[in-house]
Amino acid sequence: MGVEGAIQQGHKPSGCSMHGYSTDSEERRIVPLFLAVLAIALAWMSSKFLSAVHLSVPWWVDAPSSMFFYGALYALFDRHLWRSRLVRKLGLVRTPNLAGRWRGYLTSSFDNHARRHDVIVQIFQSWTQISVYLSTPTSVSRSSVAVIQASDPEGVALIYQYENQPLADANRTMHMHCGTAMLRMSDGSKDGSSLSGDYYAGRDRGTFGRISCWKQ
Repeated sequence: MGVEGAIQQGHKPSGCSMHGYSTDSEERRIVPLFLAVLAIALAWMSSKFLSAVHLSVPWWVDAPSSMFFYGALYALFDRHLWRSRLVRKLGLVRTPNLAGRWRGYLTSSFDNHARRHDVIVQIFQSWTQISVYLSTPTSVSRSSVAVIQASDPEGVALIYQYENQPLADANRTMHMHCGTAMLRMSDGSKDGSSLSGDYYAGRDRGTFGRISCWKQ
């Protein structure tokens, strides 16, 4: 299955690898400290439990250590726990969960914004990594660098740089290029969560436009 087909069906494209992203939320400093304290507590409790039941582990097995628990907790938090309502109610995480399939349209200065071109945006996200794929009838782009602004007074913003690859049957004037997009998230839409904002294709294309999409 090609990249476009995977995006159309909401699947992760083969060979897809996420990249790190930065955020203005202070949780990246607070959460590791919280997990470290929890890991130490779990290591202490496991040690007490093994002593209480008079259970010893082989010499070649490292008894449950703080580092072991920290690594396991960090991996679990990065992939799953950061999305939970409890974690968000505790105020540990403010980074929005943008993962999912978004459908909408874009307009371009290439045709003087005369037409709406269908787009599908597929976002894969963990607490520390993200990948943004945008598919149109003629091309597919993927993010290479991203920032999520969670504390912006104007609302949550996703800013990313992308690399665009035209499809085999695209117009011959189209070619690979880089660009930048800034999308703001809104939960007040009657259609549910939305992402909308502007994009700019680098000097190779020199076009710009607007993207609007809604979460499915």
